[in-house]
Amino acid sequence: MKTLSVLICLLCAGASSALALHPDMTLDFTWVGTPLCTPTPRSPEFQVDNVPSGTLLLRFALLGPSGREFGGADVPLPGRGTIPRGAVSYRPPCVGGMYTWIVEAIDADGNSLAQATLSRPFY
Repeated sequence: MKTLSVLICLLCAGASSALALHPDMTLDFTWVGTPLCTPTPRSPEFQVDNVPSGTLLLRFALLGPSGREFGGADVPLPGRGTIPRGAVSYRPPCVGGMYTWIVEAIDADGNSLAQATLSRPFY
């Protein structure tokens, strides 16, 4: 019984260590400096962290308050996780509300490795 308890403890410790080594991918951005309904929209600067190894590109999509898609683009994976302002094409929102950016990590075979989302009000 004591051996079984030790074995379970070792397995649990290994599982929690593995989880700590592979945190979820995260996304951050701000709408500051992005006007509503502009004829030449420039996407915000994005910060994507904890991108899984094997990622070739990041696939962005913007969803409006009703779930309608406002475009997006595939962007090569940057070295430090910062995607510059204007790198992602999209249709500019003309109505204020809560908008959601979704980013997927895509490998060389086109498979999705991870996904992160972040909603922020846009006014």
